[in-house]
Amino acid sequence: MSDGDLRGFSDTIAALPSPPPAPAATDAARAARGAEVAGRLRCAGCHGADFAGGKQVPRIGGQREDYLLAALQGFRGARRLGYTPAMTEALAGTTPDELQDLAHFLAHAPPPR
Repeated sequence: MSDGDLRGFSDTIAALPSPPPAPAATDAARAARGAEVAGRLRCAGCHGADFAGGKQVPRIGGQREDYLLAALQGFRGARRLGYTPAMTEALAGTTPDELQDLAHFLAHAPPPR
C-alpha cells in the first residue's frame, strides 16, 4: 500500500462510529477505583476528557475491556511500543489490580459525543 492508501484507510477507520457500550455490567467499586487511577495518571491529558483521543492519540473510552487490559499490560511491561515512551512511563509503578480497574473504568466510560 502507498502512503496515500494507508492514510485513506486510517481516515476511514477513524471515522467509524464508536462501538456500543460494553455489554457486561459495570462494577461500581472497580469503576470508581479505575477513575481514581485515570485521574492520578492524567489519562485525560492526552486522551481527552471523554477519552475519545484525537490525531495520533487513540480513543480508549468504550473500548473492549480485554483489549484495554492487554494494551495497558503491554505498555507497562515495555512489550508494546507507541510513538513515544509516554505510556510506558505513565504506567510505571502501577499494580496489576490498578490496570484491571483502569481497563474496567475505561471500557464502561460513556461513549464520546
